[in-house]
Amino acid sequence: MRIAVISYHTSPLAQPGVGDGGGMNVYVKSLSSALARSGMDVDVYTRAISESQKPVEQVEPGFWVHNIAAGPMDHLDKEKLFDHLDEFRQAILLRMSLNKELVPDLIHANYWLSGIVGHALKHELELPLITTFHTLEMVKSNGRSAPDDGFDSDLRIGFERAIMGCSDTILVSCDAEFDQLSELYGVQPTQLEVVTPGVEKAFFAPGNKSMARRALGLPEGKKLIVSVGRIQPLKGTALAVEAATQIADSFDLEVVVVGGPSGVDGAAEFDRMKLIAADAGFSDRLRIVPPQPHETLSSFYRAADLCLISSRTESFGLVALEAAACGIPIIASKVGGLTTLIDHGRTGLLVEERTAQGFAAGAHELLSNPMRMGAMANAAVHRSARYTWSKAARDFALVARRLFERELLSCG
Repeated sequence: MRIAVISYHTSPLAQPGVGDGGGMNVYVKSLSSALARSGMDVDVYTRAISESQKPVEQVEPGFWVHNIAAGPMDHLDKEKLFDHLDEFRQAILLRMSLNKELVPDLIHANYWLSGIVGHALKHELELPLITTFHTLEMVKSNGRSAPDDGFDSDLRIGFERAIMGCSDTILVSCDAEFDQLSELYGVQPTQLEVVTPGVEKAFFAPGNKSMARRALGLPEGKKLIVSVGRIQPLKGTALAVEAATQIADSFDLEVVVVGGPSGVDGAAEFDRMKLIAADAGFSDRLRIVPPQPHETLSSFYRAADLCLISSRTESFGLVALEAAACGIPIIASKVGGLTTLIDHGRTGLLVEERTAQGFAAGAHELLSNPMRMGAMANAAVHRSARYTWSKAARDFALVARRLFERELLSCG
């Protein structure tokens, strides 16, 4: 089986935490790798951003990344990427016409921009379309004052609905996302399949905290809270820092933020985070570490006592899964996929009200009780063991094979 994976706005080879790179990069790369290792051929099509990129890069046997020229060879904001979707689609078709071996058996689109391309390719190639949205506008728009990415909300929702109406299967990462698509968008349950992401145990596993801190140049003997991910209002990075400042008098505490500004409001969130720390006299206890290679993140998790995830929404929450696999208790917003990853009171805490006070109370509660944190750490590792990329690949393959046994869904 050959799969054409559409990842238009960000490459699976891009470093998470840089620009638009995040959990989706990890998802596309890890799932594609697992599918290739199971014997499938996987071609990931992404937009080229540099003249230095090769047209095709083989990641491993059976897994290739195709860098497609569409628009300026540079990083573009998402709203500007919209103008080059058709050019991207035509370039994919041209590449397939020049090499018939690239014509796939099915299309897997990731994110709504890729879904627009995948939707058109489905009709032109008469192939099944699987879509993974990763984020949903009707979920993201809840509790915010302005769009996160510069797109008109109604425009995006309209495209999401069109893609959903013609996707033969929509993959969701957890039951919470299943319910969101069913209840908010009216997608029929028979069109939805749960394929849970995994975690790479070779990198993300428990380790020695002291050794991790020494390797990273972090102080021993202090309480350490880590926040990992893109710095933007959606992720609530400033909120996590504000929570830490509220318990700074109770503990010899430092916060490590691993990530960089992302999106239209990323720089403003970065500045706000630093201002909050400065106003609280916390600047010398806040370490901001630029985005790191994905596998390096495991050292930051192992070095930490707690991981704070203060996102406004999360369709799944790979950071929570990776931290859990490293044996770190998590305090997270009670939203989306985080509610399925974290067993409240057993592997971490879910904060009902997304406020600095709520996160501060949870952090204070756990940091004051090392024995409870130790029990949570062990439970988190045990719970994370069920999530593997090889299982995700098997589930994906089962979904794909079922598609070949029925007629393609029609837009009409």
